[in-house]
Amino acid sequence: MPPSFYYWCGFTLYSVLVIAVGYLSYRKQARVVAQNFSQDFWTASQGLSGWASGLSISASMMSISWSCVYGVQLFYWYGVGGLWLLGIPWLLAMLGFFILAPRLRKLQAFSQPEMVGQRFGVRARQLLAVPLAFVYMVWCGAELFAAAQILTPLFDSNFYLILFLMAFVVATYSAMGGLAADVSTDQIQFVLVAFFITAIAYLGSAQVLEHGSFVAMINTLPAPPKALTPAASLLSTGSALLFMTFIAYLPGWLVTTDVWIRMQASRSTAEARKGVLIAAANSFLFVALGPMIIGLAALFLYPPQGASIPAELENGTKIFAVIMQDYAPVWLNVLLTVGLAAAAMSTIDTTGNVLALALSYDLIEPAAAQRLSPAMKAKLPRLISVGAIGVAFIYALFIESLWDIFYLSSGILTTTIFIPMMALFLPNVKPRQVHAAIVAGFVGTLLFYFLEARQYLAGIEPEWLAATELGYILWGLLAALLAVVASGLRDKKT
Repeated sequence: MPPSFYYWCGFTLYSVLVIAVGYLSYRKQARVVAQNFSQDFWTASQGLSGWASGLSISASMMSISWSCVYGVQLFYWYGVGGLWLLGIPWLLAMLGFFILAPRLRKLQAFSQPEMVGQRFGVRARQLLAVPLAFVYMVWCGAELFAAAQILTPLFDSNFYLILFLMAFVVATYSAMGGLAADVSTDQIQFVLVAFFITAIAYLGSAQVLEHGSFVAMINTLPAPPKALTPAASLLSTGSALLFMTFIAYLPGWLVTTDVWIRMQASRSTAEARKGVLIAAANSFLFVALGPMIIGLAALFLYPPQGASIPAELENGTKIFAVIMQDYAPVWLNVLLTVGLAAAAMSTIDTTGNVLALALSYDLIEPAAAQRLSPAMKAKLPRLISVGAIGVAFIYALFIESLWDIFYLSSGILTTTIFIPMMALFLPNVKPRQVHAAIVAGFVGTLLFYFLEARQYLAGIEPEWLAATELGYILWGLLAALLAVVASGLRDKKT
């Protein structure tokens, strides 16, 4: 039998397992939830333990697109300094979640748009749901794309078929069980993803250790293809990119919806904080340390020639697949392939759930609550869950670069979601200011991204900012802040 046969067997068995978990969640809901199906579908009846929420958060971040492709790619591109572009900002965001948990739990609402809507009105809730849905559609599509790109050569199959199968399996169990099914499958997926990242790190480092110690290897690494300094330097990214990464990521990640949802779905504040601590520990191991070992090992095993990356790595996106093919036996590759699928599905179901939540819970249900029959209210969350994965699938067909995707989407969280969420904790903020911040931040970021991508801002921006190609985030944030100030002044005049 060819190796691809065994990969298909492993993938099929795993798919059956997670669909079965979704079905069990569906049966439980059918027995228990009768009066408020929509609320419980989205919130898992707000009964999550710290371990359940913590492992779910961990599994969603330990994804193919983030940890297994983008995170490893950053260390290959920049060396040790890649820590500043993903691992360190995320760990700082986890600290922020831990600090904010008690205040967040006092808000008598579940989703972020609902929180904003309680203070600033239904219009603010609906406005905020639109960019939130956009960000999570992008993230969901990115994970589908990254998974299909890595799994296709292993399965010796068609890229679009793998893309469809991943979307189909996740849509099936998510639609049946809602957040409860996503969290339950995430706990299984965490174990598989942790094994996967650990195994790849072992395979890569074992090959390196045949040539000497890991420390000696770091000191003799070739210059990373995009670094400004040697691979062992913590400042290999350059100060401008480091600064813009923190502007783009940290504020937005502090209001990352899937984490807030799991904190709100926890049964107590203590359990919510426990979940954050568990997720932080796992993030250190599997978002920072593991990808760093793999990326540096790949830099040693597949050295670039100046700025040119070996063709088989495809700009660093296929490091995992290449290490598996070159150094893992078939039986281990079968397990690793299941781990890859688990990594993808854990993030696809999380991001798809938030996308569906924004569309159904915050946009459609409040607007059409009086016109929906009880039967339709029960069906709507499941229908929107399937539709959300379908939209992400269509978007995945047109993806070309994960770099642009992650900076743009995280930048929108910073420029559009962060200010309204922080306004909840500030006195004297008016609804008009929140409306203006949402619209100006979202539209401004997309507009400046278009201008930046076509080099229209190159002659206007300082050279250090233009070199990062991330100036659009700074301008989008400035547009949102100016909109808040201008709307406040207008209120005073009237």
